[in-house]
Amino acid sequence: MSDDKYGPGRTFDAMNARGLAGKRDYVRSLEQRRDEEAMSLLVECLCDESWYLRELAESALLRLGDRAGETLLPLLEQGLWFSRSSAARVLGRLGHRPAAAGLLRLCEDSNATVVQAAYAGLQELAHRGGSVRIGWELHRLTAETRKARMDQISTVDRPLFERLERMLRNDELMTNEDPDDLRDDSDLVRASEEGVEWEVLTGPPSARGGSGASGAAASTES
Repeated sequence: MSDDKYGPGRTFDAMNARGLAGKRDYVRSLEQRRDEEAMSLLVECLCDESWYLRELAESALLRLGDRAGETLLPLLEQGLWFSRSSAARVLGRLGHRPAAAGLLRLCEDSNATVVQAAYAGLQELAHRGGSVRIGWELHRLTAETRKARMDQISTVDRPLFERLERMLRNDELMTNEDPDDLRDDSDLVRASEEGVEWEVLTGPPSARGGSGASGAAASTES
């Protein structure tokens, strides 16, 4: 993955001397502005070397809701390992369904922590109404890649794995031309899950933070 236009220190060099309070004020001002430039600057904060600034930006983007999703999507494909991890985490928690394809691609990242974040992001997305979109995107992968993704999902969230298996066998869902029309609470999806305990499928992930790619080693920041 290339760093492209993002890189450490790019966003906040001028603010470092102001310390933690300055970083809080900076992120708060961007969140209050809510314009396109402010959204882009919040995303760039996820590329800063300061974990504290990244944490503040993640929280702000979550509060801004789904509007932040489109701005975050490109970061799944570029930047440093911690910026890709942040993007996966926020997009999953936002329940931003168009992120499903990017999160599935991120499962092949060369960094183990990013892979862990990608699977955790998929879990979060699924439990926020995006499992049918994940299934739709899985259906479009090669059989070998789809099996690899499903095998790993089965180790981190068995109910999700079983639900995706059912969805993948549903031709009506998988051949839908516009996946944005499909939501987990739509009549079509509910009909496909008739007889299945709904709360098990839509409740919060059974494990947060600790679940992820099997054997993924946690990376540390300097």
